[in-house]
Amino acid sequence: MSTQQPLESVFQRRGGRSASAAWPSLTRRGLVLSGGAALTASAAGCSWFSTDPESEGGGGDKGPEAPMLAERVEAGDLPPVAERLPKEPLVVKATEEIGQYGGTWNTVINGAADGPWLWRTINDGHLLERNRAWDEIGMNIASGFEPNEDATEFTITLREGVKWSDGEPLTTADVEFGYHNVALNTELTQGVPGELASVDGTPAELEIVDDYTFIVRFNSPKPLFRDDMAAGTSGQRFTMYPRHYLEQFHTDFNANAEQESIDEGFDGWVSRFTSKGNLWNFLWENPDLPTLLPWICKKPISDADYALFERNPYYWKVDEDGSQLPYLDEVRFNIVADVETMFAHAVNGDYQFHSRHFNDNAHRADAVDGEANGNYTVVDLESTYSSDMNIAFNMNHRDAGLREVFNDKQLRIALSHAIDRQELIDVLWNRVGEAGQAAPRPESRFYDEAFDTQYLEFDPDLANSILDEAGYAAGSGGTRVAANGTPLEFTVAVADDALLGSIWVNALDMIVDMWAAVGVKLHIGGQPRENWQNLVNEFDYDLTVWTGDGGYLDETVAVQWYMAGGPAGGAMFARQWSELYTNGTTQEALVAEPPAWVTEQWDLYDQFKAEPDEAARDEIFKQILAIAKDEFPAIGTVRGQGAWAIVSNDLKNVGGSMPENPTYGTPGPAAPEQWFIAK
Repeated sequence: MSTQQPLESVFQRRGGRSASAAWPSLTRRGLVLSGGAALTASAAGCSWFSTDPESEGGGGDKGPEAPMLAERVEAGDLPPVAERLPKEPLVVKATEEIGQYGGTWNTVINGAADGPWLWRTINDGHLLERNRAWDEIGMNIASGFEPNEDATEFTITLREGVKWSDGEPLTTADVEFGYHNVALNTELTQGVPGELASVDGTPAELEIVDDYTFIVRFNSPKPLFRDDMAAGTSGQRFTMYPRHYLEQFHTDFNANAEQESIDEGFDGWVSRFTSKGNLWNFLWENPDLPTLLPWICKKPISDADYALFERNPYYWKVDEDGSQLPYLDEVRFNIVADVETMFAHAVNGDYQFHSRHFNDNAHRADAVDGEANGNYTVVDLESTYSSDMNIAFNMNHRDAGLREVFNDKQLRIALSHAIDRQELIDVLWNRVGEAGQAAPRPESRFYDEAFDTQYLEFDPDLANSILDEAGYAAGSGGTRVAANGTPLEFTVAVADDALLGSIWVNALDMIVDMWAAVGVKLHIGGQPRENWQNLVNEFDYDLTVWTGDGGYLDETVAVQWYMAGGPAGGAMFARQWSELYTNGTTQEALVAEPPAWVTEQWDLYDQFKAEPDEAARDEIFKQILAIAKDEFPAIGTVRGQGAWAIVSNDLKNVGGSMPENPTYGTPGPAAPEQWFIAK
């Protein structure tokens, strides 16, 4: 994220006007698309793209804009840079030094479902933004953000003169469109997005004051609205939908939108609008969509073996010299489906920065060994996960027998005792790591040692005893059977191409034998992330695994391992209950009413969100955690050494280590718009 500077005449020094300085929370049938085949790039050993910056510019003599844009101005294709920048551009303080223009940031994705890496790397346009240390919130697209005394009303001022990437101005007309015609349109968005609703679910009231000022009102205190506007896609709710472009696809503005959509091969206007208007469409099907990003799409993922993003000529941030950012000409997302091929490219020095897919313990040593030849440095990232692999049983299973079994806490306790975590550490985590439950980490202000360490002891005899007492009798072939006649034979759904997919599969392969020893038969259902995501979204699985988000840094936001709620669809142990809490309804009839402990947590979280005092909020959240501790909804395994990044020695201003966290959006807060490649 950027560091905002005081309002001063930095741009004037360049001969122009004065200048100044956490997967969308839409539902599975909302404005999110996924799909498409993964493509494989060329074999390792070849460098795809030159990383040398252009010869012009550099340091203090770089000029007010990139040479490639200056050429377009000279040719008459663009207005002068002073006319492209807002009245008061946001000034970004360099992490290390003022940069120079040119070059390409090569990175990689594993296919069409890897949209989150695009979001982490090239994202911008929030009303507010957090700093790199994640401890302050400042202005971004908003130049003013004023709450009233009880935090029920917020007066927000847009940065005047910010333009979409096609040169059209951003105004409150876009804000109104994004709110009334998208967020509150029930055909496009199921349920009012939480950040735009009062605690009781009532939509906020939006008042447009003038072209740059609007007021958001809630019917009760909303003290965390400021945090929402600096987080994930929540902070883009008002600044993600360019009205001048998207109204042609919307029936509120185009009476022929439905028929036009059908004529173009869509099944209606909603699917066409979704395809054309979703900023974080995994396939990036529509490069024509105007954005506020530092780089804009020139070659979509869906028609090549790479996606290419080129600098936005209307980007609204400048460096301390008043020169327009970003420094880098392009960001290239090479598509490589196979992790080992991807890693081979990495150690060959083909990526300037990458911290996804292969950055696990299994590849760390080889990555360090290759630093000299690859001209890169391995930078350790700060782990924020409760454990590297949490296990969630599907309490909302459609099969009544399995649902009863999965809601039994004694089953989870027994199977936790049946996992030899030290063996997992020794074999798969390179003997570096510690056992941990799905609980806040020791670094967290919410750390509870008893919660973190409960049921960790590897004790098959104890596990067998618990299962016996819970009524799971021995059955034929050694597999236990529940009192309702359901055999304890389950399939775990695994996204085997996710960041830790390979280690998850190997760990589960070991757990198969551990659980078999206590009469539970486990099968491993490894599959591409797209397929896995569909199963999870439709709660069509027995159990699944994922990283322990919410362990540290984002505990009160990424609550999905502690309660039935949270971002990105909510808790994997209770997907449908999460949907009910988030949206006030579900896509299909409830398979079961939520138990008292679930609704109690919901009530507490509502209190948490409305409490203006931070210390009092923390006490409320501790009550939520106490219930999670008692109910034990998910099983943790191993807390490893943490992820790492490959950083080219030629790439400057990265700034070293940073948290690895989806809410943080690694590496976004490190402000990639001010990264540059040194000559």
